[in-house]
Amino acid sequence: MIISSAQKTYSFPRGPKNSITDVPGVKAGHLTIQRDFQDGPGKPVSIRTGLTAVLPYDMEKEMRLFAGCFILNGRGELTGYEVLDDFCYLNSPIVITNGFNVGGVYNAIFSYGLGLKRVEIWPPLVIGIDDSYLSDMTRYVFSEEEILRAFGAASSGPLEEGSMGIGLGLRALGWKGGIGSSSRLLSLAGKQFALGALIASNHKNGGSEKDKGSLTIIIGADIPVLPHQIKRIAQGLASSLPSVLRPDFVDTVTCLMFSTANPMSLENEGPPAFDYQMIDDSLLSQITAAGREAAEEAILNSLLKAARVQGRLGRIVETMPDSEWTKLRQQVN
Repeated sequence: MIISSAQKTYSFPRGPKNSITDVPGVKAGHLTIQRDFQDGPGKPVSIRTGLTAVLPYDMEKEMRLFAGCFILNGRGELTGYEVLDDFCYLNSPIVITNGFNVGGVYNAIFSYGLGLKRVEIWPPLVIGIDDSYLSDMTRYVFSEEEILRAFGAASSGPLEEGSMGIGLGLRALGWKGGIGSSSRLLSLAGKQFALGALIASNHKNGGSEKDKGSLTIIIGADIPVLPHQIKRIAQGLASSLPSVLRPDFVDTVTCLMFSTANPMSLENEGPPAFDYQMIDDSLLSQITAAGREAAEEAILNSLLKAARVQGRLGRIVETMPDSEWTKLRQQVN
């Protein structure tokens, strides 16, 4: 069934939680690690890292969701990318962590599935980013038990933002970066849908730094979009954010999107093709515009709510001052 509309006026109110968890069935949560210790005489170690997880559906159920990804500039780490790109489905939590902890989180996701009555979770989707400015990211600091507890504690309530989870060690635009989230409600063909964004802002402030950072965007929605449409939306979002939020000096923009509509049961290989609902292509510009709005606000939230952090080598990254944040918001609007 194709859902279409001649509606042209865009009006996107926020969801009640203004979070990716406004999408029905979606949960999210963090594991935040802040530790200081000595690794021998005169060898202080500062850990300012964590992970942020999005659980797109009830993980105890055997199902898959349509999903897609677009990576601008292509220097990011994303496990399971080939399967996601080829088969266009999601069957895993989505986890953002630092690059050196990707493998451990990947294995923990398998353990998570085995602990849920041997539910198949494959391939695990783990996005690795660089938080080495504030954290000694060469240290593996997560125990599997901590990761599993974080998955179990993920909530459908409002997501904590700023210097939480993987956001603890991030910086953006010369100030403290972190995790941000936002949501928008859309009315399409007389039906209401929810779209939510979660972002990790880790793009540096230009200069001569070799690694210029990344911007990671996760979009969830209950809109019945099919894989080819999801890829168009993800590409449109990654490519069209305002330059003040996605400066040219960002190495990588990763946009991963999933839809909770049309869930495919692994027990019967999903509904027949003619049972799928599908939004008309003419509505994709509205969905992309709503996603851009949510992503823009999520980036701003990641800066506004990020607390000052002192980390590795005594480095300090300050919260963006209110005056600078207001100026940035005005540039976006």
